[in-house]
Amino acid sequence: MGRRSLAGIFATSCASIGTTTWCGHNDRQVVKRKPCLIEHCDTCALRAKVVVCDIEESDLAEFQKIKRTLDYEPHQTVFYEGHVCLGLYLLCAGKVKLTRSSARGQRQIVRILGPGELIEKHVFGDRALHEVTCETLEPSQVCVIDKERYLAVINRNPQLAIKLIQLLSNEVGVNMDHLDQFTFKTARERLAGLLLELGDRFGRKDDDHVRVGLTLKREEVAEMAGITVETAIRLLSVFRDEELLTIDGRTITLLNPDRLARIARR
Repeated sequence: MGRRSLAGIFATSCASIGTTTWCGHNDRQVVKRKPCLIEHCDTCALRAKVVVCDIEESDLAEFQKIKRTLDYEPHQTVFYEGHVCLGLYLLCAGKVKLTRSSARGQRQIVRILGPGELIEKHVFGDRALHEVTCETLEPSQVCVIDKERYLAVINRNPQLAIKLIQLLSNEVGVNMDHLDQFTFKTARERLAGLLLELGDRFGRKDDDHVRVGLTLKREEVAEMAGITVETAIRLLSVFRDEELLTIDGRTITLLNPDRLARIARR
């Protein structure tokens, strides 16, 4: 597959989800007619916390020129597994899920990401392909950054290069932890660990309880834990009977995180 310009990403992405419109800013193209979530990088509260955007003021104007921002409705596809990766994809707002599929059509949720997280971390390789499919879970905003021009910014900013190396190194550790989950732990331990991870990353603490800030189907919980739907339903019922959690529709509240941590062997 031949290399395409960054501008081509918008034609490809938007063709798969419908007609696009302009939001009124020169650097923003939207998927639906709706208000922009984040107006500009210089006013974004996440900027100082996100490695990719943590650049000098002198480079900020250039950064504005080399990125484009897409706003998505829930359950829209940002990109597909196996397609050419044309830039760095940064989640500015909302939540997305990353999935992988087998040749037999089986699917597994690899991870759920929140605001400020880099969706693709292997884009710096030659002719990199998307290793996952990215789908929004709620209204979301994704920033797509031209790789070659961003590398020029990195060349002028050694500290940024070091932070990116640290980010990629941490990701290797996360992947190893996930591999250990699937290799060495039982279904009960994996589900307990998953619930704690979701609570840590997206939860809201209320006294000793943690309300997971995601509304997930039982099928999605099963995919993330690497277990069957039947096993997920059974174990969630067991955890509820053991007063470890409550389930209200698709909302899960962790009643005893400490005991779940012991079950998960964390």
